[in-house]
Amino acid sequence: MKFHIHHLYMLLAIVALIVCMCSPALVTFIYQDMTSVDLGNFSLHSISVNPPAESSSATPCALGILLIISSLVSAFTMFVSLFQNFSLQKRSSIFNCCLLAGYYIILLIFILILHADTHLVSFKWQLCLPLVSLILSAMSFHSIRMTEAKMLARANNFRLRD
Repeated sequence: MKFHIHHLYMLLAIVALIVCMCSPALVTFIYQDMTSVDLGNFSLHSISVNPPAESSSATPCALGILLIISSLVSAFTMFVSLFQNFSLQKRSSIFNCCLLAGYYIILLIFILILHADTHLVSFKWQLCLPLVSLILSAMSFHSIRMTEAKMLARANNFRLRD
């Protein structure tokens, strides 16, 4: 197996997604009555000074599911690269980029819902890791295209010599 740069890009994207999945909170909302809500990939934690009257059962598990699917698609892209199926690699990296864009759209919806009358909103650094993974997937797509073009040019030059 020959090592290409898009293998490294996909490996780094998987690592960034796993670190983001393991983070407990991405956004913290502090409301006027000093209650705090932590938005994570799989959970929504509410911390209040007064005893809670009602607890919310809403969980943002869609964020975590999108990260799991995106990391599986990245691993699949790395596995397919063993067979040098460039068209499938390009399609799966485009699908990965779409999944990560969907992650940020759903995250924006959750932020807009929870941002009703907040006093303070605090973003954690792990929130940028899916964006890093999105950029690495786009770089991997470009690298796959360039590798495919080089292999086709090499094959065409070989045929012209005969």
